[in-house]
Parts: sequence; structure tokens; C-alpha cells
Amino acid sequence: MTNWQYERTMTPEQYVIAFRLLGLDQAKAARVLGISERTSRRYVRGETEIPPAHALLLRAMLRYRVTPLVPDWQPEQN
Repeated sequence: MTNWQYERTMTPEQYVIAFRLLGLDQAKAARVLGISERTSRRYVRGETEIPPAHALLLRAMLRYRVTPLVPDWQPEQN
């Protein structure tokens, strides 16, 4: 195992660096992670802790040079 697999926490600064290195903006990072843009903003401001699953996913994508497929934004339909 490499070190990225042990690092399950991510600071707001690391979150921003990760999504920028992946070629994403904040809104696209939110769609890739399946969260709202508001939650992504909270991650960036440090108001909400970044879940270990999101940290590991972003680190794995960086480690293995995965190009994220960003789903198109779709308004919720009731």
C-alpha cells in the first residue's frame, strides 16, 4: 500500500488543490462527488469536514491519473 491509501483526511486547501489538479472547478468537483455545490463550498471554507470516502476518491484519482467524467447538471424533477 502507498501512503495515499492511509491518508483519509483532507484539509480544505488540499481539497481545492485536488480538484484543480483534476481539471475541475468547484461545481464540477461537487457533481463528480455526488454532492451539492453548497456542500462543496462548505468543504472549501472548512465549515464541513471532508468525508474520508471523498478524500480517498480524490487522492486515488490523482494517483492513477483518472480523468473524471463530469455528469451534466440536471434540475431535480418532482
